[in-house]
Amino acid sequence: MTLQQYFQAYEFNEIYPYIGLMYPKARQLRAEFQNAYNILLELTPISSKKYIHYQLMADPDSNEMFFGADDSNFNGPWEVLLGKEVRKDGKVSLTNEEITANCLLNTILIGRHPKSFDKDFARIR
Repeated sequence: MTLQQYFQAYEFNEIYPYIGLMYPKARQLRAEFQNAYNILLELTPISSKKYIHYQLMADPDSNEMFFGADDSNFNGPWEVLLGKEVRKDGKVSLTNEEITANCLLNTILIGRHPKSFDKDFARIR
């Protein structure tokens, strides 16, 4: 599935609780995250041969293992990210809701958003 299809599969209210767990500051910024989600649902994706790859990773500081995707997977304009396929290694035990929430968070924090999101982005960062 593409990132756009993940976003289309869930209502914002279904993934928002996961965002708050992953990024506690988001608990006070519901409207800004909702706006990002709405914008992402309206954008036209650009096809990409690159993908977002969820796998077992090691934290470089603590060496703790966790499931995630490399930040570089989210480096690009939102339209390009929407067109990327999301892949998950077999050993990754994240639910689709958790992956969708994590993708939304990384898209907002790492991806290049449209100018219309500048004001909300300034509050989120």
